Amino acid sequence: MICDIQYGRLMIVSDLHGNGFDFRQILRVYGKLKSEGKADYLVFLGDLIHAYPGKQKDESLEMIQELIKMGANQKGSDVICLLGNHEMVHIYHIPLHRGNLEFTSWFENRIRKNREEVVRFFMDMPFLLRTEGGVLVNHTGSSDRYARTKEFDLNWFRQYSHEGEFTAHIESIHTYNPQISSHFMNTAEGDYLWDVLMNGNERQYGDEYLKMIDDLLQFASADRQNSPMRTLVSGHIGVDYGAETIGARKLRLCSSAGCLRDLEKKYLLIDAEKTYANSMELLECCRDLF
Repeated sequence: MICDIQYGRLMIVSDLHGNGFDFRQILRVYGKLKSEGKADYLVFLGDLIHAYPGKQKDESLEMIQELIKMGANQKGSDVICLLGNHEMVHIYHIPLHRGNLEFTSWFENRIRKNREEVVRFFMDMPFLLRTEGGVLVNHTGSSDRYARTKEFDLNWFRQYSHEGEFTAHIESIHTYNPQISSHFMNTAEGDYLWDVLMNGNERQYGDEYLKMIDDLLQFASADRQNSPMRTLVSGHIGVDYGAETIGARKLRLCSSAGCLRDLEKKYLLIDAEKTYANSMELLECCRDLF
């Protein structure tokens, strides 16, 4: 559940939330960059699904079906989709709420005829992506759990299987059953995954979050001390103008939902072999999606 990229250039996008218009634009831009020899991988940072009401038509399922057809996350594929919190809830039958909004039931209604195919696609999504040059990529960013939880080390992330000791979600993979979620959340794995995928970053932790970024980079460098992770890229939280630095070592990217307007949406284009010393160097690699 960790993806390591040694060579090539990565086009990275985040948080489409069912926006098919942006999805098709991303595929067009990536196709052009690849044909020109400027990109080798397309990386989605999670939260592909669940449109916000009134924003646009929800094309979450159509996008997932297209990615499955493209062979995303399969061996040798140049399309990589990382796990976001909005995908994770469907693996474990979790009703996801934000204020008065409830996201899970609408998408579950749409996938009821092919739920296993969609959920198994979500189960193949890595948690983390690491480049040879030391860029760490994930959906949510950091949390307070990486430094203080010894049980869940980097090797746990590498070997984690959604078909582990807790099996109720697999036994009911064809039918959504929200009662399963409460049992999962009472497991150590469920409690941990909820924290690392659902937290609010600096909005939740305040100034302590900057130290948590360092903790995550150190955590992800456990098996490569000679070439450690130096910078972090994530999505998860909206950015009015498409990208922003969070301290000296994190870039937050916004390619769709969460931007003020289409012309502010950004993608990141980086070289897997290059070392980016700080978040400002990554910010300079952001490009307009439109």
